[in-house]
Amino acid sequence: MERVGDTLDPGWTTIFDIEGFSDRMGAIRERVRPALKSLAERLSDLMTRRGLPVYPHVASHMRRRVNPPNETWLALGPEKRGYKAWGHLGVFIGKGGCSVRFVVKDEAEGPKKTLGRWLREDPGAEEWFRTHHDVLDFERVHGTGRVAPLLETSPREMGERLLTLKTSGCDLGWSLSFETTIEGLAVRLESLSPLYLAANGS
Repeated sequence: MERVGDTLDPGWTTIFDIEGFSDRMGAIRERVRPALKSLAERLSDLMTRRGLPVYPHVASHMRRRVNPPNETWLALGPEKRGYKAWGHLGVFIGKGGCSVRFVVKDEAEGPKKTLGRWLREDPGAEEWFRTHHDVLDFERVHGTGRVAPLLETSPREMGERLLTLKTSGCDLGWSLSFETTIEGLAVRLESLSPLYLAANGS
């Protein structure tokens, strides 16, 4: 069966050690971005067939001018025009390897508040975190591309932060082996769907 590493070369993690903005961004655009675009389209089709319709996107890093990114990613979200204003699912590759994550950015005001209320008040949130006790907190290593530590914050505390702190966001998930099958990746993404659906009001 096809593996993640058949599309995203494990050797690409060294790209994020390249010094200099132009050189690193050039390697990302030439090698990594086309593979992420292909994988995003495949995962969008696969997740839609599995009952979670999503649109494919790939990070462009257009706002960056000086500091090159330490990771890049594909995103799967509920809108065709963009993903940053919504809770979205993602597959990331960076210095620390590959990861599969659910993300709500701090500027996504509506989804952030909706997710915050779910985390703080819904028993389903407590149940999800009890079941997925191995989830990692990528918010704590934001922007570094490194492996995240285990989440130590309770759902209620996370919800309170999202509701009260303007700069708060949510970035949770797991490290992803390059040996994982594409089908296995879809299962991992699907397991994050309660967070995705809660954030987007579904």
